[in-house]
Amino acid sequence: MAEKNEPTTEPTATEPQGTEEVDWEARYKEALAQSRKWEERAKANKGKADKWDEYEQQGMSEAEKLARRAEEAEAELAQLRAEAKRRTDAEEVSRATGVPERLLLHCADRDAMEAFAGEYAEATKVPAAPPAPGSRIVRGEGAKPSTADQFAEMAERFFQR
Repeated sequence: MAEKNEPTTEPTATEPQGTEEVDWEARYKEALAQSRKWEERAKANKGKADKWDEYEQQGMSEAEKLARRAEEAEAELAQLRAEAKRRTDAEEVSRATGVPERLLLHCADRDAMEAFAGEYAEATKVPAAPPAPGSRIVRGEGAKPSTADQFAEMAERFFQR
């Protein structure tokens, strides 16, 4: 429900439509005042909420307090176990595939890690580079010399004179 002092986007009976310019500074100040009012209310309610939590804690029996702590501890333990399993899975997949473990930790589960590892391996394959033109090391015995090889031999003979 809207408060009386909140700015509205629709023109009211006191604001003529389209005849006057909007006073943006006044609207800003009005919105700022509303913001501060709600901030004060939130701070007041925070104190009340804290008091309610304390009151609720006092009304609990010792067994209820221990049960709540046990539930919180079990939830934390389950989270730690899940994280340890994820790290173990990442380590195993990393050893099997050679993909860095830190990249696998971003995956949700082991199946996702294995799928990612396959895609990573495929994407990072380096194609065999073609031999450089004129390379004598790459050329095997009985191979026909290329024009670059022939030019290199000619240049060597020319400069050895």
